[in-house]
Amino acid sequence: MHLKYYIILLIGIFLALGLGILIGVTLEDNNVLENQQELIIRQIESEFKALRNEADMLKKSLAVLEEQKAQADSTCEYLFSRLIEDRLYGLTVSIINFGQDTISPDLIQLLKLAGASVESNITVRADLYAGQDWSAALEAFLQDEQDGTEKSDFHSVVADQLVSSLIEGAFTPLSAHLKEMRLIQASGNLKKGSDVVILNGNGRDGRLQTSKENRFDIILIQTALDMGLPVVAVETSSVEESAISEYEELGVSTVRGINTLDGKLALISILEANRPE
Repeated sequence: MHLKYYIILLIGIFLALGLGILIGVTLEDNNVLENQQELIIRQIESEFKALRNEADMLKKSLAVLEEQKAQADSTCEYLFSRLIEDRLYGLTVSIINFGQDTISPDLIQLLKLAGASVESNITVRADLYAGQDWSAALEAFLQDEQDGTEKSDFHSVVADQLVSSLIEGAFTPLSAHLKEMRLIQASGNLKKGSDVVILNGNGRDGRLQTSKENRFDIILIQTALDMGLPVVAVETSSVEESAISEYEELGVSTVRGINTLDGKLALISILEANRPE
């Protein structure tokens, strides 16, 4: 009886020891995990702080660079204005825009800064050269005053009248009627003839007709050249399909990227050659 009691007691003691060891190991493992978690958190916080400090340094460096760029741009604009000042004095310029006109205000400012007189800024709406046939609506203005015969090429007649307006310094009856119909838009009234016309092109605009020979911009350039009015064709760098090469084939001076500093300088140099003596 006493032996069985001692055996059961010993078994209970060993079970208690085993259970105690198991609990102790488990608690120790939990402490290790907690310590590791705390270590990882501290490392993350340290790295985040380092990244934040680096970002602050980069922001300060960027601010310094932006300030330096602003100073450089200001100096460049001043030098540019002094470089082109009065180089076009005495030159009368007209501008003809095709498509959406987004560059004319800057272009006019550039020309005036160089001393040129901007006589007119005309925008030709796409409705004039694409889609609807305006021959019937303008029939009364398409008669040849010399022999009373109707001209066959509507676009050629319109180009002839526009160029005549720029040369003579007054809108012809047809040009004035096109203004009333809002097929062309013109800022101000013509008061004197132009020495040169700047054609602000829109590239190979599909609405300008399919064939090169029938495109209104090509017809207008050729008409101006035939009538002795110099043409400078310009495009912005944003034009996707440039028509500059086609303009050059007609023998006119061209500027690609008129919205850039290089393009502006090129335009001033070209126009200076057309300045009256």
